[in-house]
Amino acid sequence: MSFRTSGNITVATIVMLLAGAQSQHSVALSSRSLCALTGSTVKIPCKYTSSSSSVRAREWYQVQRSDGEPQDLSKDPQYLGRVSVSTWWNDCTLTMNNVNVSDSGVYNFRFRTWSSEWISASSGITLTVTDLKVTRPNTYRWRTTLNCSSTCTLPNNPTYIWYRNGQPVYNQDTNELYMYDYSGAGSYSCAVRGYEELRSPAVCVYGKDSCWSVTYVTQSICALIGSSVDIHGYYTFPDQQPTPQPAWYARLHLQVKELSHADDRVEVFSHRANVNTLRLKHLTESDSAEYLLRFKAPYMIQTDSSAGVSLSVTGLKVNVDSPAVPGSEGQTVTLSCSSTCTLPYNPTYIWYKNGQRVSHCTSVSCSVSAVRDAVSYSCATEGNENLLSPPVYAPRNTRALMVSSGERVEGDSVTLTCSSEANPPVLIYSWFKQRAAADTLLPTGQNYSISNISSQHSGLYYCTAHNQLGQHNSTTTLLDVLYPPRNTRALMVSSGERVEGDSVTLTCSSEANPPVLTYSWFKQRAAADTLLPTGQNYSISSISSQHSGLYYCTAHNQLGQHNSTTTLLDVLYPPRVPSVTDRVSGDSVTLLCYSDSNPISNYSWYKKTGSGVILLGNSTNLTLATGAVGLFFCTAQNQFGSMDSSEYSVPTGNPAGTYAASGVTVVFFLTLIAVCLWVRRGSAAVSRRSEETSTNHDSAPVYDNISALAKTCDSTVSSDDQDEVHYSSVHFTHSHTQEVLYSTVQLPKALIQGEEVEYATVNITKTKVSPQ
Repeated sequence: MSFRTSGNITVATIVMLLAGAQSQHSVALSSRSLCALTGSTVKIPCKYTSSSSSVRAREWYQVQRSDGEPQDLSKDPQYLGRVSVSTWWNDCTLTMNNVNVSDSGVYNFRFRTWSSEWISASSGITLTVTDLKVTRPNTYRWRTTLNCSSTCTLPNNPTYIWYRNGQPVYNQDTNELYMYDYSGAGSYSCAVRGYEELRSPAVCVYGKDSCWSVTYVTQSICALIGSSVDIHGYYTFPDQQPTPQPAWYARLHLQVKELSHADDRVEVFSHRANVNTLRLKHLTESDSAEYLLRFKAPYMIQTDSSAGVSLSVTGLKVNVDSPAVPGSEGQTVTLSCSSTCTLPYNPTYIWYKNGQRVSHCTSVSCSVSAVRDAVSYSCATEGNENLLSPPVYAPRNTRALMVSSGERVEGDSVTLTCSSEANPPVLIYSWFKQRAAADTLLPTGQNYSISNISSQHSGLYYCTAHNQLGQHNSTTTLLDVLYPPRNTRALMVSSGERVEGDSVTLTCSSEANPPVLTYSWFKQRAAADTLLPTGQNYSISSISSQHSGLYYCTAHNQLGQHNSTTTLLDVLYPPRVPSVTDRVSGDSVTLLCYSDSNPISNYSWYKKTGSGVILLGNSTNLTLATGAVGLFFCTAQNQFGSMDSSEYSVPTGNPAGTYAASGVTVVFFLTLIAVCLWVRRGSAAVSRRSEETSTNHDSAPVYDNISALAKTCDSTVSSDDQDEVHYSSVHFTHSHTQEVLYSTVQLPKALIQGEEVEYATVNITKTKVSPQ
C-alpha cells in the first residue's frame, strides 16, 4: 500500500530517494576495540564520505552514556581541553589526551548535511583504559616471580621495562621478572617501552628498609606556557609500615616550600596505589622550578635527599630562518617553530596564516612566500591549538608623519618619520613622493629631512616598511609649503581686436599658498598709477579710446604680494573729424591733413567742382601751386570708417601776400584778446585783495590804470565769453569768396596765470575795395 502526495510522488518513492542518498554517506572506523594505558594519548582513526560538500555538523560522542543523550565530546566538561578532532578534508580522527579509567566506553562519529539526518558508523569503537600492575603469581623460598599485567591486551605486542628502586633493570624486556635470592630486595615497578612515564605502582620484595623510595617518570619536563602538566611521583614503603602521607614541594634557588592547596592552579590526586600526581594548570614562566614528592613526618627523612623533577615552562616562538632580501615579493621564506626546551612526545606542529590553518605545513618548519601586505604567521602543537606562538608578521599599521604640528613656509626645514609594527623588526624604510606618472623614490631611512623647503617640495609623501616577510605602504601625508604670490599675470579674457564700444575683461592669475586673498588693479600713468576696483577680474562694459593703456594687477596673501607685468589694452576706433593746417612757402601753400584714429588712417585730398569732387591724391599733404583756387577737403579712412574735413577755400590772386597780410591782422587781434583776458583776471584779483585790506589800509591808486584797461577790454570782449576758447576761426571777406583759416595760438604762461586759453575766435570783415 502506498500514499500519493499532491505532486503525484508516493511516500515509497521518497523513502527510496532518501535511502539512495543515505547510501552515499558513510563513516569508517579503523577498528572495533582499543586498549590504552591510563595517562596516555589515544588516537582513533576515522574517515567519512559525503556526496555533498555542505556538511553542516560533525561530532564524536560516547555511546550509551548514563544520561542517555549523546553529547559532543568537545562540549562535554569531562573531556574539555582533552579531545580534538581533525578538520582536514574527510578526516575525522579523534585525539584524546591523558585518558583515565573513567574514559572507558564505546565511541562513535557522526555527521549530517543540509539534506540528511545524522550519519554514523554502524557500530562504534570500544575503548578500554587500563593500569599496569605488578603481581606475584608465585613465591618460593629460592625464587620470586613478578608479572606486569593489564586488564586488556595492549596493542602492537609491547615490550616492557622493569624498575628497581626507581632505576631500570636491564635485559628484562618481557612482562615477567624472576628473582632468586635476597640480593634483589627492593621496590619494583614496570612500564611499557615508549610510555615510561606511565609505570605501575611499586611493590616491595624481600626487604624492609630498602623499600623506602620516591621515583619519577622523568627527571625533566618541558611544557608550554598556558598548558597544564602532570608530574607523577612513585613511592614505595615497607609493608609493615603505616601508609605515609605524601606532599609536593617546589625548590627554586635552594629554597624549598610546600605547594599550597589553596592555589586554584594546583591540584594533587592519586588514582592508583603508590602513585601521587601533581597537576599544575595555566603554566607561566615563573612556574619553572624543581618539584619534589616527600613524605611528611615522621617519614620525611626517608625521601629528603632524593632529586625531583625539573619543570621548564616555555613559549613557542617563530624564527625567520631565511635571509630574505626585504621587499622581494614572492621570495621563499623559511619559518621554524622553536621553544627553549624540548617538548615531549615529538609533537606535530600546526601553522596558521592570519589565523587560518596552513594545510601544507605540519612539521617544525614551514616555507612561505614574502608578500606585499600585512600578513602574520604563528605556530602551535597538535592538542594545544589554543596555545599559539606570538605571531611573526610583515609590517603593518605603517604611518608617515611630520615630526612637528604647524605651518611650513618656504625656507623652513621639515622632517618626516616612518613608523610600523613588524615582527621581526623593520629592516629598511623607503620613502616615496607620489606623482601622476610614477612615484619618485627618495633616500631610505626611518626619517626623511629637507633642510630648505620650497613649493616644489609640496605634495603627498608615503613610506614603505620592509622585513623578511614582506612590506607595507603607509597612507600618504601632505607636505603643504606656504609661499607669497608669484608668477602673477594680467591677461585679457578673450583674444582678438577690441573696438570702441566693445566690452572687455582683464583677469589676474597668481601662484600662492595660501591662495590669494585680494587682487588689485592699476592703470599705468606717467605721473602716478591709477588704482582701479579690486577683484580677480576687471571689466569695462563699453570701451573707448580713453581706456587704451597699460594695465597691471597685484596679488596679495598673508605672506606678501606680487605685481604682474603690464598688459596693453589697445582700443581701435574710426577716424575723428580731420583738421587741416597750411604752410606757406614762397608762392605755394601746402595743406596738411590729420585725424585721430586707431589704427592710423590713410588720407585722400579732394577738390570740389560744379558737378562733384576730384581726387587730387592720397597723402597727408597737398601742395597748391601758384594760381590754384577753389574749395579743398581731405578724407581720413581706416578699416572702421572714414571722416571728411571741413572745406578749405583758396582765394584768387597772390596766395602768399594774402595770407601774409591776413596773418598780421590775426596776430594783432589775438594778442589784443589775450591782453584783455589777462587784464580782466588781474582786475578781479586786485578787487579781491582791496576788499581784504580795506579795513586796515587805504586804497592803492596804483591799480587804477589796470582797472581802466579792464573796462576798455570789456567793451571789446563781451562779458559772456568763456574762459577757455578752443578754436580760432578767422573769416576773411575778400572779393566774393569766404576763406576759412584754422590756427592755434598758445598764450604765454605769464598771461594766462594758471588758466589755459587754447583757441580764440576772431571774426574780421574787410571792406570791399573797388579796383582803381
